[in-house]
Amino acid sequence: MREKNVLVWGGNVRESEAFQVSSTLQATTYPFMAIITLQSGSRSSSGSLKMSVVDRIEGPASPETVIHRCDIVMQRHGQTLNRMRMERDQREMERRLRQEQDQAYRESLKADQEKERQARLEREAQAKKEEEAKRAEQEKLVYAEKRKQYIRYLCDKLPTEEPTEGTVAKLSFRLADGERVIRKFKGDLPLEALYEFVEAYPLLKSGEDVGDNEKPTDYKHKFNFTIISPYPRTVYEPSTTKTLEEEKSLWPSATLIVDAGDDDDDEDNE
Repeated sequence: MREKNVLVWGGNVRESEAFQVSSTLQATTYPFMAIITLQSGSRSSSGSLKMSVVDRIEGPASPETVIHRCDIVMQRHGQTLNRMRMERDQREMERRLRQEQDQAYRESLKADQEKERQARLEREAQAKKEEEAKRAEQEKLVYAEKRKQYIRYLCDKLPTEEPTEGTVAKLSFRLADGERVIRKFKGDLPLEALYEFVEAYPLLKSGEDVGDNEKPTDYKHKFNFTIISPYPRTVYEPSTTKTLEEEKSLWPSATLIVDAGDDDDDEDNE
């Protein structure tokens, strides 16, 4: 029975479960034995399957008789059962194969979607980077143009004649290129006026006609140099509130040095 994969069940008709089974199988004589196997509901192999009684042994029977009857049933229906098992195994294999293929497809699709997402993110990041670089370059050009406009505005702002009356300071500038320039300033001017003069001097020296210029809007000028006095070393910041006459070291005259800033700062702002 174990070799043929036969499942054996037995019961006493005095018990409810066994009594129900005997009634279903229409047993009339006891002991009763039914051999049940799985069969197709039609001749076609694709028909529905159902459990059917293929042999009945009613009344007392010797072991040899039972074994002989079982062997006959096995020979008669074994091939059909084997075919059904093979078909079942084939269906199971095909199901697993479809499942593996579906899983592989889902994983491949997920991988492709992730690659596309990463590629899209990279494209968006690159486009954003290019846009930011383009905007930065545009802002740099606008800043450079406004810087030039501001320097031309300073040239218009500076008085054409040096002051001769009132509190006047005579200041000698040693520019970053080594040139020396002497200029007189009224004492009530802010310290920023020194920076404005040094900033505008190269354009003034060139003699270029700057025309009429207004102060550029949305622009904050940055002086890329510092004005100092060597002895004692004093740094004069471009203050808009502190006047020259408040700096006693600038009276009646002083020698100042223009200390140029870093070239990187100049390149960023030009």
